[in-house]
Amino acid sequence: MTGMCVNTPIAVENLAPESTEALEKFGLFYPKIPQRILSEVINGNYRETGKNLAETNLEFVKEWKFDIQKQQPLQTIKSFIIILAGCETAQRINEESITFVLMDAGKIWDKDKIKELLSGGLQYLKSELKIEHSLSIDFIDILGEREVGKYFCAKCGMFFEFGIKREAVTCPLMAQKCMFDPQNIEKIDYSSDKLVKQFKITPDIYKRFINSIKNRGVISDKLNEILKEWKVTDNQDKIMNELV
Repeated sequence: MTGMCVNTPIAVENLAPESTEALEKFGLFYPKIPQRILSEVINGNYRETGKNLAETNLEFVKEWKFDIQKQQPLQTIKSFIIILAGCETAQRINEESITFVLMDAGKIWDKDKIKELLSGGLQYLKSELKIEHSLSIDFIDILGEREVGKYFCAKCGMFFEFGIKREAVTCPLMAQKCMFDPQNIEKIDYSSDKLVKQFKITPDIYKRFINSIKNRGVISDKLNEILKEWKVTDNQDKIMNELV
């Protein structure tokens, strides 16, 4: 966070990340643009596609030096669900089964589609991570018809999308340190270059997801439609290049 972050990024070759929980922030708080593109371009063979996405995610996790042997396998699965679905996720656990409950998934996905995708992915991860419990997906709607909030922080130049629409929110990444509140995009002006940068510096997990989809349709029209909601009418090609 320019001008306020006291942390220094360290190469993963020198200090491996401790938990895939760090990746969940992309799905929980970042603009849901990649997920909405995926929801548009995935049009069949959902379980096999979900398996391929889970395999892509596991390759990404290993490349970034996350040691999944040192953490609960459930954490690796939960982070995959949150990154792909873009939804807050809870778990119901008993002796035989684990159900992952997606919150407000209908804001981004057709629920039947994301359920089939994740079911295929969970079947693959269950085998790879040697989980004995049966795994399933369920849903709960909390926001209802209320709009999800879209925000921009003028200090660090980051965009966020989460929760109920408000005029301003506490920074979801640095709640204890940041003195600046991201503002609802309706209240503030910004350059599209900021959105280009955010996708440019974010690890390329979504690019890998999108590029793994076979026979995907025209993405540009859907992207332009989404970007208009973010008051972005230029730099579409640059944003596309960071996603595909």
